[in-house]
Amino acid sequence: MRTSVEKRDLAHYPFLPEAQGLLASRGIKVAGLSGSKIGCSYLDRAAERVITALDGKTVYPESEDDVVSDIITYVLARVLASASKDKRTMDRLCRMEASRVYAYFHAEENELLKKRVCEELGLELGDGALPVIRYVELASRVRDAKWRLINRDVENGFVSVSSDEMDVLIAERIRAILSSGLPLDIPESIAKEYLPWSDKILSAVQERTLVEFGAIDESAYPPCIQALISAAAAGVNLTHSGRFSMTAFLHNVGMNAEQVAGIFARSPDYNPDMTNYQVDHILTNEYTTPSCATMLTHGVCVNKDRLCESVSHPLNYYRSKKKMLEKMRIKDEALAKKAETSAEENPDAGSPGP
Repeated sequence: MRTSVEKRDLAHYPFLPEAQGLLASRGIKVAGLSGSKIGCSYLDRAAERVITALDGKTVYPESEDDVVSDIITYVLARVLASASKDKRTMDRLCRMEASRVYAYFHAEENELLKKRVCEELGLELGDGALPVIRYVELASRVRDAKWRLINRDVENGFVSVSSDEMDVLIAERIRAILSSGLPLDIPESIAKEYLPWSDKILSAVQERTLVEFGAIDESAYPPCIQALISAAAAGVNLTHSGRFSMTAFLHNVGMNAEQVAGIFARSPDYNPDMTNYQVDHILTNEYTTPSCATMLTHGVCVNKDRLCESVSHPLNYYRSKKKMLEKMRIKDEALAKKAETSAEENPDAGSPGP
């Protein structure tokens, strides 16, 4: 028999069917909300929920009594993130929502409710061990060597897991469950209706990209990217890995599809239709630039310099190089200003003698 969930708990676990049932019982639907004042307020809060996630922060209910508002905001945030078609936005939202759910779950004192949540997540509150198949599924995305199956105690098909480690796996499972449903299949009519709010989110994404990376500076590109751009300009047919790495990097530092395509347009055998198709595919899926290790594996890591030795990702190189160049620029400007001031104070200092 399914455990009954109190209304006040549904905002803590909005992915439960009971939460969606509550909205249905109130006659609240996703479509058409922009036509009412209360609906627009829900959309405003949903957009802010997504933007807060972009900043790495977590949104909690303004009032524990405002359950319906918090649940519809959760649903709309997922709709708006999906409508934005920005993979990074969806990932940030899922991580924020997972962090929030886990915080409630970790503090939950109602064992029956915890069991109900685990049932929905496809988990069992075990006694310090998990079946190998379940363990591998949960631990596959946790980045630490200690989680590799070869480094675990396995006996009779079960992997030993401490209570703290189980917490980590539960948190990862929550994130995976919330991510698995995105992007939602948004009808065109709803996407059009909520365009002002999804555009607001995309503007926030662009703003944060500019804050993170600043104005695009080609002189700060890592050697591998500079080599790929030079090769493309010379008409060299780049490998798939090279084309992907260059496109993802340029987009990650702030270029839009037209600007990225413009880089390929430097090639004498530029094919606009093919280029636009490939660029749009990579940008639509919001892929991240491969790490230096991956670039090396695919033969794209070339012309390494001293800075390369201290970074593990092309984007980290770009950040570091930009900071170095900015410091040099400020220093040069200070020296030039000092020389100018000195010349004004001593106009005859550089004049030849009689």
